[in-house]
Amino acid sequence: MTTHDSVTSRRRMLAATAGIGTAALATTVAGAGEAAAAETPAGWLNVRDAAYGALGDDAADDQPAIQKAIDAAGQGGTVYFPPGKYRIAAPLKLTLGVTLRGDWNPHFPDRTNMTGSYIRPAVGYFVGDALITVDPAPVQDTYYDSAHGGGPRLYGLALKGCDGLRNRIVNTENGPITAVRINPGVKDVGMDKVTIWRFSGDGVNAQNGAAFQFNQVHCTGAGGHGFTWGDSAGTGGGLVDADLFQCYSQGNGGHGFDILNPNAVTMVDCRAEWNTQYGYHVTGINYSMVMVGCNTDRNGKDGFHLATSAGGRFLQLLGCLAKRDGKSATDSAGFSVTGEAAEGVVLTGCSTSIGRNDDNTGDFSPAYGITTSALNSASCVSVVGGEYVGTTAPFNDAGAVVVRHSGVTAGTRTDAGIVWDKSDAHMVSGAAGTTRDVQFWSRGKNRRWALRTTDAAESGSGDGSDFALVRYADDGTALDTPVTVSRTTGRITLGQAGTSPGVVVNATASPGVNLVQTRAAGQGYAVTGADTASRAFQSQVTGDSVNRFAVDISGTQTFGPGGSTGRDTSWGRLGAAQIGSTDSDLVAGLAGKGLRVREGTNAKMGTLTLNGATAVTVATTAVTATSRIFLTVQAPGGTPAGIAYVSARTAGTSFSVKGVAGDTSTVAWLIVEPA
Repeated sequence: MTTHDSVTSRRRMLAATAGIGTAALATTVAGAGEAAAAETPAGWLNVRDAAYGALGDDAADDQPAIQKAIDAAGQGGTVYFPPGKYRIAAPLKLTLGVTLRGDWNPHFPDRTNMTGSYIRPAVGYFVGDALITVDPAPVQDTYYDSAHGGGPRLYGLALKGCDGLRNRIVNTENGPITAVRINPGVKDVGMDKVTIWRFSGDGVNAQNGAAFQFNQVHCTGAGGHGFTWGDSAGTGGGLVDADLFQCYSQGNGGHGFDILNPNAVTMVDCRAEWNTQYGYHVTGINYSMVMVGCNTDRNGKDGFHLATSAGGRFLQLLGCLAKRDGKSATDSAGFSVTGEAAEGVVLTGCSTSIGRNDDNTGDFSPAYGITTSALNSASCVSVVGGEYVGTTAPFNDAGAVVVRHSGVTAGTRTDAGIVWDKSDAHMVSGAAGTTRDVQFWSRGKNRRWALRTTDAAESGSGDGSDFALVRYADDGTALDTPVTVSRTTGRITLGQAGTSPGVVVNATASPGVNLVQTRAAGQGYAVTGADTASRAFQSQVTGDSVNRFAVDISGTQTFGPGGSTGRDTSWGRLGAAQIGSTDSDLVAGLAGKGLRVREGTNAKMGTLTLNGATAVTVATTAVTATSRIFLTVQAPGGTPAGIAYVSARTAGTSFSVKGVAGDTSTVAWLIVEPA
């Protein structure tokens, strides 16, 4: 008995054991039509049974036989392909929930040349644009019946799109052929262990579909995309309610995975490598999508390219790896976020790595680990953990949207190796002219504090974007900014207008405030008051009700005994070039302390030697018309008489002193001005 006969006999034995007749297994009820087929599952049908007549010899056109079996199977039926080479000249069409089942699909078809068993388009006379087409179910009354009891399934199939020389086959109009085309409106399609190899069109082309379950579907060497739901022009609907597990897209002429408007989409452990364009290309409104453990390798452009429109929700990538992407683009990145908006892109534990071709030729890529551009101010790309490496830099945040959390490792490749940024940094990026906050909330309540980069305008000269500590009320409204730092000058502003006191320093060790001035001729403290009555400094002992010492903005200093007694002594500027006290005497409080006046040219104190009755002139500009000039003998000389007097003066120039004949004593003089 041949293998073919053995398979057929086993199917019939199983059917008989279950009480199903052979005729029911092989055929449909005559004249029942599509509706009857939908209501009367025919079980397992073998395309090579005599009732259908497929040969699988890679020569005859098996399309009519296979299509006959599909139509006979009806809703819930299974069409089985024994090992063989099935060549078809027109598309296989699925509408009802029929399963096409084979027993073989290689993971790497390039290594097997798909020689064992497959379905492929006829060379030179295929009419159509897809090997298999799936149309919407005939009945879609309500949400609960929109998939007509279940959609088509493809299991264990190998679909080959090239001839024996690995040349991609085109149709009779010289147009591309897609392996599986799922037309708009189709719901609930399953593909499990399906290999698609070297088709001239796309591997899988599905538009405006929902409820897809793909497991271990491999698209390799297609002229178009490996998988596509929509296109870069934003047409074709999108992908809704879909799960893709361990799907593989390699060496395709377009993107590995091209996804438009994803909504409730989950991709786990999928792989895109050596595709000409992007590994993963996500466009349109990103309603919700999660990618877990997905990876790329050596794609022509970005590994993960997320170009989303405004109105989306979130896109989360967990543990995804981008490796050696951007081999054909100098500004490529492992992860690229662009478009109009990214209002919830989160990368957790993702990483990029650089490299060249497998044979160590070509340039290293990518240029950046993560790049952003052209996003609105509400966008946010949150990066948690992971390792990002690029040949130019780990990050190119041109969109100013990256929030870099702790645990992110970054590095840049140089000729000497990778230079690692080992800082454990929390980064908040945003466009100039917008506020960027790190906020602190009370759990279950409102925010209490924020560290803020302000929205002050920037001109590119180091101005604007000042730093501030923001204080919030219990209801979450901003109260004030107790601390601000100017980016232009580096100056720190403490306190708020209208508050008293602006700054309180509670010192528990000495010195309470220690200013170390390292700038030559620098200004240690500067106080600017609203008027001359403002206070520049004041001091008080604990328990006092009145300040003991105060310095006003005018420079006047006042002193008091402390306690509750007011200050009774002042000292300050009295006029042009005058300093003194309006209400106090100058007192040398310790014995041995007194008044010292510097002598010299134009001084107000000095000595002279008398020349008897001849006038001795002292040149000094300090003398005025009203100066009081005091003379005292310091050392007697000649014939001392103890008489010396001012004999003349010229204000601002000099004064003269005379004694009596024979007196050459040394006399000290002191000029004092009346107050």
